[in-house]
Amino acid sequence: MAKKRTATPPYVPRKGLRAVLDHIQARKEGDLLTREELHKRGLSSHLTYPALAALRFIGVLDEHDQLTGTHQAFNRDNPDVKAQEALVRKAYSDFFEAVPLPAADLDALKTRFQEVYDLSDRVINSAFPLFQYLAQEAKIDLVKGGTPSLPPEEHRHVVHPTAHGEEVDNVAVAASLEGLAKDEPLRIKHTGYQIVINLQVTKYTSEKDLIKMVRTANRAIHLIWKAGDAR
Repeated sequence: MAKKRTATPPYVPRKGLRAVLDHIQARKEGDLLTREELHKRGLSSHLTYPALAALRFIGVLDEHDQLTGTHQAFNRDNPDVKAQEALVRKAYSDFFEAVPLPAADLDALKTRFQEVYDLSDRVINSAFPLFQYLAQEAKIDLVKGGTPSLPPEEHRHVVHPTAHGEEVDNVAVAASLEGLAKDEPLRIKHTGYQIVINLQVTKYTSEKDLIKMVRTANRAIHLIWKAGDAR
């Protein structure tokens, strides 16, 4: 029998998700949440897609992006830890069913997390810290002796042009989608380059989301081309 495919866990930076959870505390069950609203509230445009997907994954939004009412469990001033635990355990049920906790070692636990969800090395570095954060907030012990504190988040570049299929030396050719969204100038000093943009899709990604992702990618390509042409 073929192995059941698990849903891809969210990989949005935890600070981004925390900001969204704080923003929606004043909203009520049934309210619609859009990426345009999140962007207007200050969330970088490239984070709006994974942020909404993360909220769907943990059960805060339904499939129509309407609040289910569970968002109030994440209120900073009055958190409902029991409700958070139930949401986290349900969202990550594939992991909790497959891996006995608490584990002896966090690195080994991260490896098992990657195996359960069949994640790439790149995605695991964003998905696991978010899971660790949510588990911590819900008072779920992941390892014996208590879950270690999370390290500071690093800024990750996600767009990587290369010249003739090789890395370009001594040139600032990496730009985050956050920078692209702000139309920050890129300086690319070479005669030919390839542009690689990863579009990450989960079962929660709608056709409308895909269309917007492609438009964002086209915008990124246009900006990089403009910057290179200017030099």
